[in-house]
Formats: sequence, structure tokens, C-alpha cells
Amino acid sequence: MGGTTFEALFRHGVSRTTSAIALIAAGASLMTTEVFAQIQPQEWEPITQERLLNPEDGDWMNYRRTYDVFGYSPLDQINRTNVQNLRPVWSYSMRDNSRWVPTPIVANGLMYVSEGSGRVMAFDVASGDVAWTHDRDYPDDIRTSQAYNRHRGVSVYGDNIYWGTADSYLVALDARTGAQVWEVATADYHTGIGHNHPPLIADDKIIMGFTGGDRDARGAIAAYDPDDGELLWKTFTVPAPGEPGSESWNDSNLPPLGGLTWGTQSYDPELGLIYFGTGQPTPWSSTLRGLGDALYTNSIIALDIETGEMQWYFQLVPEDNWDMDSPYESTLVDMVINGVDRKVLIHTSKVGWGVVLDRETGQFLHSFKTAFDNLIMSWTEEGRPVFNPDQIPTAADVDSDKVFEVCPHYHGARNLNSPSYSPVTELYYMGINNSCMDVTFVTEQPRGRYAGMRSSRVHMVPGYDYVGEFVAINPLTGARVWEYRQPTGAAMTAAALATGGGIVFGGSADRRLFALDSNTGAHLWEMRLNGDISGAPVTFEVAGTQYVAVGAGGRIAQTTSYARLTGENISQGSGVIWVFALP
Repeated sequence: MGGTTFEALFRHGVSRTTSAIALIAAGASLMTTEVFAQIQPQEWEPITQERLLNPEDGDWMNYRRTYDVFGYSPLDQINRTNVQNLRPVWSYSMRDNSRWVPTPIVANGLMYVSEGSGRVMAFDVASGDVAWTHDRDYPDDIRTSQAYNRHRGVSVYGDNIYWGTADSYLVALDARTGAQVWEVATADYHTGIGHNHPPLIADDKIIMGFTGGDRDARGAIAAYDPDDGELLWKTFTVPAPGEPGSESWNDSNLPPLGGLTWGTQSYDPELGLIYFGTGQPTPWSSTLRGLGDALYTNSIIALDIETGEMQWYFQLVPEDNWDMDSPYESTLVDMVINGVDRKVLIHTSKVGWGVVLDRETGQFLHSFKTAFDNLIMSWTEEGRPVFNPDQIPTAADVDSDKVFEVCPHYHGARNLNSPSYSPVTELYYMGINNSCMDVTFVTEQPRGRYAGMRSSRVHMVPGYDYVGEFVAINPLTGARVWEYRQPTGAAMTAAALATGGGIVFGGSADRRLFALDSNTGAHLWEMRLNGDISGAPVTFEVAGTQYVAVGAGGRIAQTTSYARLTGENISQGSGVIWVFALP
């Protein structure tokens, strides 16, 4: 019961397309109370700090598996020689159908998946059965929270699942049964603030970011005690008047707002530092906000995990005018640069550039191109972007007929589709999108709090006949090693997943989950699923079998903006969790 199996369908020669349709049709109808009652809690081994710090090869218990957020698995049962035999073994139709960007985690044979509508589900990996489901009853005005209906995952530690909710609570659930253990309020969701990303659990702390940058929220990051949710420290990412950095807001008539922290955090246990990116300032445009860098928005920040004190920051897009926020993960890599061992971080974001920094000091080492970009022309030696002067608005442009062609669109050269780094190939893999938007600058806009800019049209880059590319980059030199494009030119939507089997997985808006040779980019396998590949592929081992799991049909931002540019019609549907293995 629960998840439908493909085994019998394949034995009788039914095609993959036919069997996938049969599965999706069957999934929801098999959710019954009796199924939940028959599933017993698994034998449970508590998830210790040591297990998170040094996971077994078959584990996927963290959002990007490891604290360095490589998004890499050493498993090689599925490899470049047999991946063409990969097939679905079960799937499940979920409730969410918009902005669903799931990353499952797996612990002790159970896979956990969350939904923005307020539900966490646990599945038995081997059978596909539903082990338990937990529903949260959100208040009637929950749409005030920007976190509503867009959730990405949960975290596991000890015997609990930790879940940040749209109504601004940190909730602990029993990982074996789904029963609520405790909850604590973290903020007031009426300001637009909430949680849609799984927390980082490290050093016996639950470290949570916040969303709400399109509303009235002030960015922060906070640490909580995993036993009872007690607040240990909280650090704001935009300064109060008189605090360091507040001078960069002096031209604004509004208090510093924005700089939200809704992305992935990474952690270096040797340095005792956590790293995260921050979102755009509010208002979005300097024509409404006032001139100045608007610290510490659009920045990479390093905090002491014990105290929450800022150790350094690096601002990627100072004085933002185009909603080019940077709240994404920093990949932590050790490499030799000019004969010197360096502890570095690699960061890519919406702009078509990546940067490499020394993660001990925040020193800028170099930048590299990722996608078409007409905003940033170059970088100074200190790491400050040199903007194209033709794209910077003035007061005279506000409420005028002047249209700026800005590339990329504010859904980005990349968005939540995380990159992956392989320690075997030493390459950085990511799906990127090339696009442009027509922008006008206005006094005020109905959406958000005085955004100050309006995007009226998204379109192809002039001269391009494609949007999406999946690329392998040498982070030492910034050079592209290879690139792959779908024949349709479709946008890249899924996170990347590199493995020890010589494979890197990706996914696109045209419903294709694909596998490429991690050395050459050669196309090895693909399957069309129910909708855009909206989540992050993950791989793990249970009872000697390697599985690959991914969410599809989430109809995420890149799909709604870019799919129509290549003729893809992705209708509103239902998200589905798919699980694959070899025969």
C-alpha cells in the first residue's frame, strides 16, 4: 500500500510513459487512514552530531548532504555504465502545486518531505508506504506570510524532525511518529516573515533563517536549543540606526529593511563559522530607497556559531536596483591557489557571475562568468562590481516612459537550483538560465512594500535560441569545462547532484530529469516526469540499494518565467515525489 510500485508494470512490458501515468493516477487514492495505522515506527538510531558531521556514504540527512554543501554523494552503485537502466520504483502525488522546491532527507530508512501548504510526510523508502503525515492548521490570514505555500525541507537531529513554518514557528516533531514535541514562536508572520527553508543543525544548535523580503521584514538569523527551542542568539542582517553599516542607508527615509536569509547555510567546523547569503534591500530600487550600499543586503556573511557575531561580510550587489538578491549557499572547498593552500568558498547567485573568496577572511580572490549578464561589466581588485552605467536609474527615470533591458531577469541566472561540487573531478556543476526583462522604475507598486521597480516582460537574450544550460566550471580558473543544453532550449530548474558513479543529475522545465557524464557532459539517460523538475535530486542507500529521489511538478519561479520562452506549457498540477533505482 502507499506508494505504487513499477515492478509489475515493467514485468508485463508496459512503457515508462504509460506506467508513470498509472502511478500518478493511483497515488492520491491510496492515501487512507488504514495505511497510516498499519505502519509501525522504524527501529530508530538517534541522529547524532557525529553522524551529521561525518555521514556514511549512503546517508542524505542534511539539505545538501554535508556541511560544505557539496550536494555530492560518493555512492557508485548507479554509475555511468548502468544509469541507462535507472527506472522508477515508486512515487507519490503530493498536495502542493506551486513554488514547491523540495529536497527530501533520509534517516533510518524513512524519507521526509515537506509542503508549503503546511504538511510534513514520512515515507518508508523500501516500500513507498506512508509512515506518517503531520498537518498544521494555519491561521486564516496566513497568506500575509511570504513563506506560505513555498516550503523546501526539514532537518533531523536526535529523535526529532525540525520544521520552520510559514506562521513563524520552530516546530519539533517526533521523527518516528510525526507527533508534535514542542513549538516556539520565532517572529510575527503579519510582517510577512516566516520560514520556508530547512535549518542548519550544527554544534548542538538549530540555526534558522527567515523569509519576507518582499514585505515589511527585517532580515535576521537565529540559533535555538534543540531540546526546547530556547533562543540562544539572534543577529540582524540590516543595522539599526547608529549601528555599523547604518551610514549606508542614510539617504533613505525608511528604516533599513530586507536582507532576508531564506537560503542554505554552510558550516566550517574547524573555523567555527557559518556562512549564508542575504536578500535584496527594501525598497528594491535606490530611486525609492535612496543612494548607498544598503548594508548588509545582497551579501555573504560569516558568523561565529557560538555567539552569532559577524566575522566578515562581502557584498555582491551593492546599491541594488533590480532585485538581484544573493541568499544562496556558499560551497566550501579547499584548493591550492598560486601554490598556497586556501580555504575558499564559491558563491553564485542571480547575477550571471560567481565569486571565489577566502572563507577565513572574506578576501576576494576572483570572479567568473556563469550566464549572460549586462549589469556587471567587471570587478575591481577588491571585489566590488563595476556596473553598466546604462542600467543605473536616476530620479528622472521614475514614472517615465524609459524602459531598461536588464539581463538576467530577476528570477536569475540561477535561483534555488543549487550547484554541486565533486571532489573527484574538482568541478562545480550548475544549471543556469539566460534571460532578460524590461524594467521601468516607479514611485510605488502594489506588490511588496514600495518595490520601486516593475518588470513588464521577460524575454530571450537577443541572439539566443535557448534559455537553459547545464555547465561544469573549474572554480580555480573560472573556465567552463563543458556545457549541455536540452534540444528544446528549456530552462534549467533542478538542483545539481554529482555522484561517485561519474554522474551528475539535473532537470529542466520541459519535465526531463537527466544524467550526464560528470567528466565530459555526455548525455547518459533521461526520463520525462509529470511536470517541471522542481526539486533537488538526492541519492542515498537503504538496505544495500542506492536510490535517487526528486520532486517534480512544483511549477517553480524559473518555470513560470522561462518555460513559455521555449514553448513549454506547464499547467498547474500536483507535485510528485519520484524514487528511482536500478532493476
